[in-house]
This record gives sequence, structure tokens and C-alpha cells, in this order.
Amino acid sequence: MKATIVWTVVLLAAVAAYAEEPTAAEGAPDPKEILRKADAAIKKVDAVRFSAVSTPTGVALNFASAAEGEAVLVGWNQEWGMPQRFYVHVETSREGSEQELTGGGNGETFFLIDHASKKAYEDMDPAVMGSSAMTLQRFGMQEFVHSAPFDDELKAEKIEYQGTETVNGEACHKVHVEYAGGQGVSTWSFAESDYLPRRRVLHFSFGDQGEGSLTIEIKKLEIDPEVDASLFTMKLPAGYEKVNDFAP
Repeated sequence: MKATIVWTVVLLAAVAAYAEEPTAAEGAPDPKEILRKADAAIKKVDAVRFSAVSTPTGVALNFASAAEGEAVLVGWNQEWGMPQRFYVHVETSREGSEQELTGGGNGETFFLIDHASKKAYEDMDPAVMGSSAMTLQRFGMQEFVHSAPFDDELKAEKIEYQGTETVNGEACHKVHVEYAGGQGVSTWSFAESDYLPRRRVLHFSFGDQGEGSLTIEIKKLEIDPEVDASLFTMKLPAGYEKVNDFAP
């Protein structure tokens, strides 16, 4: 059976769901219209290259570590539920040890390189990336190439405009979203210049365990870059071992 790696960050927040028609505060921009403009703008994107930082707080520290990296995403693979072609390089930590990972795929083969252990994994199944896939996903920001980027946001039970903020020099609209069916809470920051996302904050609440967040912030963004196809295939560094198995 084919193991599927779903490129959707699992929103684990336990929030009280209630039906409310999205509205904008008097005199403020309509948050749903901002989402519509973001949806339209991002659907014009075929490929993207960006650098990003990921910062967990509170209860999110139990399952995520601060990280920094870069990603290149091209197209959308409906079968796998992930970008058609992708390359992600991340520097982070795991269980107190520094971790550096490179992963990618071209739609036919997928790979993971663990630079700490100097081991590399490659297979036709994206599950070859093992548990490290979740670390790479946090930089996916899959909405840039997704076929339905903001469908969930536009169908949310509550959409609220929260003013403006500046993210790495970009003036942005903040839109707070409580997803349908209690599927979590996010705050998006969309650039006023092009309505593309520059920051997403995932909010978590686990009752007695506490609350927290995971912020994914775009530092540098390039739309429809020219990318050599070889970027999406594994290049085994000198001195590294290619393991004939899936990554742990």
C-alpha cells in the first residue's frame, strides 16, 4: 500500500466551534474580501522560492523546535497531496542535538539527506523521508502552489480583521481565522502589495496542557523563479552513505 505524506500541517487546536457569519469591524477592510484577493493572487503563482523561520511557543515546544530554512515549490500533485516538485533545506534541533536536513522530490522519486548522520534515503514513495517529513513540512507553506489554497479559510466559521503589521519590510493585513468544525485557529498576514502570505501563526490549545503557537514567517520571497530540474533530485554528498531503507 502506498504511504501518503500529507503536506498539510495538522491543526491540533481544541477550540470551541460556533457558527458565526464572518463580518468586518465598521470602517475596517472586509477580511473575507482580503482572503478572496489572496486566493486569486496565489492561484497565479506556478512556482515559488523562499526562505523562512519557524518559531514555536508554549505547548507547541512539545512537538516542534525553532528552525530556519529555504524551500522551492513547483506545482501541485493531487495524488500525493503535496507539491509536484519541491526542495527544502532546514536547520533545526531534535532532542537537544543540532539537525540539518535536505529533502525533495520531482514527482517520481523522493529523498532525504540527514547531514548530522551523513545518511541519505531515496525512493519512489515519499514516505522515505520518515519522521523528518513533518520538520520539512513546516516550511512547505503549501498554499503557494496548492490547487485550492484558501478554501478552508473562506469556509471558516469566523473570520476577523486584526489590523496591520509589518513583516520583514512588507506592510500586511492580519486576518484571524477559526476553522469550521473546530479544526483549529490561524492568523494570516497578507502583504498589501500583492496579497501573498508573509506570516502564518497556528494557535494551539490543549486544555490542562496549556496553549501555544507555531509561527511560520517568510523572510525572502521570489515568485516564479527559474529553477534547474536537478534541484529536485538527490545529489549524494561526498562521504555520505546512501541507505537502502526508509528514514526513521
